[in-house]
Amino acid sequence: MNRFLLVALLLILLIGGVASAQDDRSITWQQWDVTIDNVDTSANRFDVVETTMIEFSGTFRFGQRVISWDQLDRISSVSVSQDGVLLTPGCANERGTFCARRTSEGTEITYYFRQPITNGVGHFEIAYSVEGALRSYEGGDQLWWVAIPSEHFGFPIENSTIAVLLPAGMAPREGIDPVETYGAPGDVQVRGTTVTARATSAITGDQSFEIRVQYPHDPSAVPPVWQADFDAQRAYEETTQPVVDTGLIGLSCLFGIGGPLGMFLLWYRRGRDPKVGIVPEYLSDPPDDLPPAMVGTLVDERADVRDVISTVIDLARRGYLVMEESLQEGFMGIGQTRKFTFKRIDQAADNLRSYEKQMLVAIFSGGRMERTLESLQNQFYMHIPLIQNSIYEALLKEGYFPRNPANVRALWTIGGIAVAGLGGFGLFSTLAEPGVLSNFLPLFPFGLLLMGAAMLIAAQFMTVRTPKGAESAAKWLAFYRYMQNLEKYSSVESAANRFDDFLAYSVCFGLDKQWVRQFSSVPTTPIPTWYYPTYMGRRWGWGYSPGTPLPSGHQQPTIGDMARAGEGGFSLDDASGGLSGGLNAISTGLTTMLNSTSRAMTSQPQTSSSSGGSSGRWTSGGRSFSGGGFRGGGGSGGGRSGFG
Repeated sequence: MNRFLLVALLLILLIGGVASAQDDRSITWQQWDVTIDNVDTSANRFDVVETTMIEFSGTFRFGQRVISWDQLDRISSVSVSQDGVLLTPGCANERGTFCARRTSEGTEITYYFRQPITNGVGHFEIAYSVEGALRSYEGGDQLWWVAIPSEHFGFPIENSTIAVLLPAGMAPREGIDPVETYGAPGDVQVRGTTVTARATSAITGDQSFEIRVQYPHDPSAVPPVWQADFDAQRAYEETTQPVVDTGLIGLSCLFGIGGPLGMFLLWYRRGRDPKVGIVPEYLSDPPDDLPPAMVGTLVDERADVRDVISTVIDLARRGYLVMEESLQEGFMGIGQTRKFTFKRIDQAADNLRSYEKQMLVAIFSGGRMERTLESLQNQFYMHIPLIQNSIYEALLKEGYFPRNPANVRALWTIGGIAVAGLGGFGLFSTLAEPGVLSNFLPLFPFGLLLMGAAMLIAAQFMTVRTPKGAESAAKWLAFYRYMQNLEKYSSVESAANRFDDFLAYSVCFGLDKQWVRQFSSVPTTPIPTWYYPTYMGRRWGWGYSPGTPLPSGHQQPTIGDMARAGEGGFSLDDASGGLSGGLNAISTGLTTMLNSTSRAMTSQPQTSSSSGGSSGRWTSGGRSFSGGGFRGGGGSGGGRSGFG
C-alpha cells in the first residue's frame, strides 16, 4: 500500500511538473520578414513569402498561420518549408506535413515540425499566392498588405522587414505616389521598383505591421469586386462618420443629460405648489369640512385604497350605514371568528358626493339593505378604480387641483414608457448590429433610455395643486401632525369625545391603528353609534334592523359602559379588536383584491487593430492616396499566427 501511494504521489508530481512546464512555454520571433513579388497588375495577383526565425522556450510540435480573406478574392499555391526543407501537403497531423484549408477565418495553414523543437530555434518559410487584392484607381493603383497581423499571441517580434518588388514601369512616382506603413513604427525606402519597409523597433505582442504602396495606374487592371463597397465604406468612415459621430454624441447628451435636466427644470417651474402663507405647526380641529377621502387624496395627491376605506367609516359616522360585528364559535368550540355585516340606515343619499353614492351602491348593490364583508370579497375591487377617479373629479370640481392628478401621472408615465421603450429597443438593436452607422450609435438610444427614466420619475412629482388646494393641504397636514403626535399637543383624555369624529381621518392618514390604541385605556371614550358588537349583549345584543333609525333618546355608551356590560372583562382593547379588526379586514381584503386586479391587468464590427495613422512614410512620395481612404485599418490579409 505504501509503495502504491508513493507511485501515485510521483505521478501527481510528474503531471504537475509537465503542466507547469507547458504553462511556462514561450516564443520570440527573432525575425519575421515578408517579401511580395511577381506582382501582376493586369491579372491582379502577387506572391507572398513569409520568412521567420523563432526562438522556442519549451517544447513545440506545430505552427499555425491564418491568412484573412478580407479585401481579397483568393489564397492559393500554399507551400511551407522548415530549415530549407519543403514539408509535404497532408492533413493527417503527421510530422513534416502541412494542411492548408479554407475556414470561416480565412486560409488556415497548420504545419507539423519534422521533429519537436525543445528550447531551440526554428526557421520556417510560408509561401502563397494572393488574387484580387490589388486596388485600381485612375490616379494610381495600390497594394495594401497586412504583412504581420496584430494577433501573434502576445509574443514580441524583434526584427521585421517588408519588401515589395513591383514590375517594371510601376515604380512609385516622386511627389505623386505615397508609400506608408501602419501599425508598428517603420522606415520606408523606395529604390525604383523595390520598396522596403523596416520596423524601427520591436513589434509588441498586439501590434501589426502593414504596408501600403501606390504605383502608376494600369489601364488593363480590373478592380476587384469588393473594392467599390470597401471604398464607399472608407469614404463614409473618414468623411461622413466624424460628422455623424459628433451629431450622435450631441444628441445623446441632449437627451441623456438635457432630458433629465429639462425634467427637473420643468418640475421646478410647473410641478411645484404655489406658495402659501404661514400655517400653524398643528391644528387640533379639522380646518374645514372636507371629507376624509378627499383629504387623504389632497395631501398625498393619490386616491389610495385607504382613502376609499375611510369613506366607509365617514358614511357610517354621518348616519348612512352600521357596522355590525358578531363572533362565531370555531369547530368544537375552539377559537372564534369575527363576522362583519354592513347594514343600511334609512337616511337618503341625495346630498352625497358622487363617489360617496358610488360607495353605497357598491356595498348595497341590487337594492340590498345589508351585506356581509365576506360577500364583498372578489367583487368590490371592481368598483375601486371608479371610486378613486370620482374622488379625483370631486377635488378637481371643487378647485383643489387644476388637472386630474391621476391623468397627469398617467400621461407622463405613458410618455416615459414610450421613450424608454424606444431607447431600450434601439439600444438592443444597435448592440446587436454594432458599427453599421457609427460606433457611437448606441449612445443615442441610451440617452433616450435615460430621458425615459427621468420622465417616469418626474411622473410621480408633476401633479400640482391650485392655490386653494395648496393652502388646504398645508392646513390638513397641520391637523395630521396633531393626530400623529396627540400626546405631545394634547391629552388623550381631553380628546376622547372626538374619537369617532376623527376616526375616519385617522384611516385616510394611515393612523387608524395608532388612533384606536391611544384610547384603549380611556373609559370615557364614546363608542361610535354605528358600531354594533352583538356579542356584548344588552343594547347591542339584538343587532341592528336595517332601514330603521338609529336608537336615540339615551346617552351614547362609552368604553366604560361596554366594560360593565361585559361584566368587567371588556376594555377598549376588545373594542379596538372589533374596530381596527374590522378596518383591517376591509383594508386587507380590498388591498388584496386591488393587487390581484393590478397583476391581472397589468397580470463594432471587428475593426483592424493596426494603428489609425501612419507609422512610416516615403518622404519623396505624394501626400494623398488616390482612393480607398487615408488612414490605416483597411489592408488586405492579416489574420493570426501561433505555435503549439
